[in-house]
Amino acid sequence: MPLLVWMVFSFARTSAQVTDDSTIQRIQYLNKSLHSDQQGTRLWWHSWLGLYSAATIGQGMVVLSSDEKSTRQDMALGAATTLIGVAGQFISSFQPAPFSNKLSMLPEGTSAERQYKLTMMEKLLSDRSVMETEARKWKAHLLPTGINLASGLVTWIGFHRTVWDGVVNFGLNCVLTEAQLWTQPIRAKRALKRYKEQFSDRGISFHPYREVNYNFIVSSAGAGVRVTF
Repeated sequence: MPLLVWMVFSFARTSAQVTDDSTIQRIQYLNKSLHSDQQGTRLWWHSWLGLYSAATIGQGMVVLSSDEKSTRQDMALGAATTLIGVAGQFISSFQPAPFSNKLSMLPEGTSAERQYKLTMMEKLLSDRSVMETEARKWKAHLLPTGINLASGLVTWIGFHRTVWDGVVNFGLNCVLTEAQLWTQPIRAKRALKRYKEQFSDRGISFHPYREVNYNFIVSSAGAGVRVTF
């Protein structure tokens, strides 16, 4: 009987040690991944803010120094659109906030603290991955495309230029805004995929993001809302 108790105790202690070692490894992976995501977000945000700011200032200087009416018109309109780009950086979901630093400072001296820290890190990485996915969907392209279309119409109709001048204005602005959207970081999405692949065989209890879809149903029997998880 004592031997059986000792074997059960040893097995439980070994299992707990393996689980704790896995938790530490996962925390280290997540800490590195979130830090990398933070650096990528900061680089993207400051790069585009600097580009839009420089373009706004440069075009504004041309407006003040040029004697050609068409050039002043183009530069003034261009400065207005890039100024909107500057403002857009401050309302973008990608902000250079130290989101990973707060979690990395959480204590991990005990098993319970490590488990809590792991849960928080997993949630943040999952949330960041979802945000990166949503930021590239078609809805994110509507606002900049609308602004670019308005800019093209102002060039064509407002400034009484040719339709091709308006098309060129629209096309160039679309190239710029699409480049901004498609260079948004996707480090969290890639890190989450690697995380699941690397630790999927270790019995982790990771709760991935679940998309919730709402459907409005109208029929002769009545109306209702269907929620699909």
